[in-house]
Amino acid sequence: MRDRSNTSKFDIDGIPSLREAVPLGLQHLLAMIVGNMVPAILIAGIVGLSGSMATMLIQGSMLVAGIATLIQLYPIPLFGGYKTGSRLPVIMGANYVFLGACLSVVGQHGIAALVGAQIIGAIAMIFFGVVSKKFRRFFTPVVSGTVVTCMGLGLFPTAVKNLAGGQGSATFGDPINFLVGIIVAVIIVMLMKFGKGLLKDIAILVGILVGYIITLAFNMVDFTAVSGAAWFALPQPLAFGVEFRPDVIITFILIYIIAIADIMGAYTVATIGGLGREVTDEELSSGVIGIGIGSVISSLFSSIPVGAFSQNAAIIAMNKVVSRFVVAIGTIVLILAGVSPKLGALITTIPSAVIGGATLVIFSQIAMAGVGILSIDLTNDNKIIAGVAIATSIGLTSVPGILSSFPAMVQTLIGDSSVVLGAIIAFILQMVFNIKSKVECENSDKSAELQP
Repeated sequence: MRDRSNTSKFDIDGIPSLREAVPLGLQHLLAMIVGNMVPAILIAGIVGLSGSMATMLIQGSMLVAGIATLIQLYPIPLFGGYKTGSRLPVIMGANYVFLGACLSVVGQHGIAALVGAQIIGAIAMIFFGVVSKKFRRFFTPVVSGTVVTCMGLGLFPTAVKNLAGGQGSATFGDPINFLVGIIVAVIIVMLMKFGKGLLKDIAILVGILVGYIITLAFNMVDFTAVSGAAWFALPQPLAFGVEFRPDVIITFILIYIIAIADIMGAYTVATIGGLGREVTDEELSSGVIGIGIGSVISSLFSSIPVGAFSQNAAIIAMNKVVSRFVVAIGTIVLILAGVSPKLGALITTIPSAVIGGATLVIFSQIAMAGVGILSIDLTNDNKIIAGVAIATSIGLTSVPGILSSFPAMVQTLIGDSSVVLGAIIAFILQMVFNIKSKVECENSDKSAELQP
């Protein structure tokens, strides 16, 4: 029986008052809502969707993110101690590890082929969750730390583009955009440092609200999409069909394996930062199973696979608020936005400059959280592994078209993702270094035996 008297927002099972829970939950929502919709917007653009079909893709991305999060927050027991989720206070959303591959597949083969590959890969992910305890040793702090650091660093250009007004915007680069974004960032940083109580905990929400008010005063908010949106509409499952292409399926299964390192990284940020401990085997395995289930659901609504949003994990590490109830509040609003185009459109009226200022702070904390994970076991070997993996992945993926002469499978697998490339390099170097260490250890033992 749940203890209703536990009202602590700093307890994973705590149920704080709505006065605290609502703003804290909305803060999580606003931190991820735009990033969660971007993949759907990009896919709609590649395929040439517009109007109601594009809106349906965006709706689906919000609806499945909410459903996948609830599966993680309040899991159902399965068998052998496994559950449909980790019970950790993390928000699920569009997994950017897959973004480059998803855009590549949609451009070459269409949405149906993407849906088919994602479904099979997600089913494989559920199996990976069951056996994850056996290969957790490969997801060491140096691998997870590299992945999280690459994610944070790789997201900086996105934050800066938003800070400038949003790529493709008519006002891109306008000084007023930078002014608004910087004000938002400064407010967040100052409240994080000098704020007290709830005000400190909702620093990001306050920064976004102040920025929104400023943009309203400068007539920078466009309500056109809100007035034309319906109050209620359900996204249609498999609206674009499904196709199973073996080559694409194999690629996606490989990416799902790599995505486990990203999941491990996000969970580690939340548990070490918010709970002061490592992720348990049960949380990892059940979390991976839950993400597999969530990704099956997301595929049915033509959304990209889900994953744990690192920016929300970073918020937990920043304010230490680990109550699942708080996260659920934001999730409920996310689901409502998924079935109400008008509510979803209202949320998206927040100007890019405001989002850019907030995410600049959040993404910086993701990168530093990755550094924190690396510091857990920062030996000389691990310094080499992390340094080479991060430098190579960030360097290569920052140059558009640099892999255009490589085989299509390589381009699809890596895409523009520094996370995928960083994980692959870290995995390979870790295995090579481990083999070398093992050989040196065996030679040392033999030398000791030969000595009189």
